[in-house]
This record gives sequence, structure tokens and C-alpha cells, in this order.
Amino acid sequence: MMGYTNIKTTQIYAKITKEKISQDMEILSHKLESQEKQITEKI
Repeated sequence: MMGYTNIKTTQIYAKITKEKISQDMEILSHKLESQEKQITEKI
């Protein structure tokens, strides 16, 4: 799928990508919660 000749290489990069996406989504979630709190405090 990613174009590597060895499936193990693809599996390594797929795992890293999945972990990175998970970390980034966690960071985004905290940022959105913070913004929501700021907005509701202004209302």
C-alpha cells in the first residue's frame, strides 16, 4: 500500500503514523476544550 517491497517496513511506518495521529488528535482535543471553555466564559 505504501510502496515498500518489504511488508514489515510498511507495518513499521503504519504503526508510527497511527501513533502520531493519535497523539495529534489528543493535542487537538485539549486545544478545542480550552477554546470552548474560553468562549463559554465570555457568554
